[in-house]
Amino acid sequence: MSIILIFLPLLFQIIFGRKAIGGDIKLSFGTVCLISFLGQILTTILEHNIILSNLQKNSNFCGLPLVGLIMVSLFLTFILIITIFIQDRIRKSYGYVEEIDAKDDDEYEKYQEDEEDITFLE
Repeated sequence: MSIILIFLPLLFQIIFGRKAIGGDIKLSFGTVCLISFLGQILTTILEHNIILSNLQKNSNFCGLPLVGLIMVSLFLTFILIITIFIQDRIRKSYGYVEEIDAKDDDEYEKYQEDEEDITFLE
């Protein structure tokens, strides 16, 4: 159970970041990124408390599991930042395509208006 907990912010970012880019949800992409980053911090703290309570129940005072937790958390935070960066680049490329489409639509509308003016003059 606790292993799954530490992967939740990354899964949240992958799933809801994609939906935020596509506009399928009301949350903005920045809000999704902030939630997943804060979730990574909170799940690391929660995992730390879970590991400490398990170590105290077993009367084990070795701190090696905590070192492992720190390393896994740093690795997953790095993967989360890379995921956010990749999704941000995808979002910007979609925005660029939408700007081009909007520009083409404006030129098409101007062309249609010019044709109507020419037809009206004849």
